[in-house]
Amino acid sequence: MKINVNHPSFISFLENITTEVLNNVTTANYFKLTHDKKMGVLYMVYKLLKKSMTLRTTLSDNEMKAFLVVLWKKNEENENYEFAAILNDIINNYEAVNNFIKPIKKPRKTKIDNSTNA
Repeated sequence: MKINVNHPSFISFLENITTEVLNNVTTANYFKLTHDKKMGVLYMVYKLLKKSMTLRTTLSDNEMKAFLVVLWKKNEENENYEFAAILNDIINNYEAVNNFIKPIKKPRKTKIDNSTNA
């Protein structure tokens, strides 16, 4: 899929996604957090990104990675370094963060017939 990343509507789309995530997650002092707390922030940001993306479009994993790269570079250009660092960490740890999002399927329970016909 080819997209003109410099098109005004796409830039507006990126800005809307960025503001929606930043309104819900505090990125201040991200660089001072421990690794476990950073993973929690990465999880929340990725979850919000997926939620806002599913409302507008559906993307495969490869397309989502490419979208994250574009979003990361645009935020770096806009000097939003904390959010850009979060996006970069999501890209680097994509498999680990993505596995948290996937629902866990529970095995089905089978009914056991305890009645006896004696």
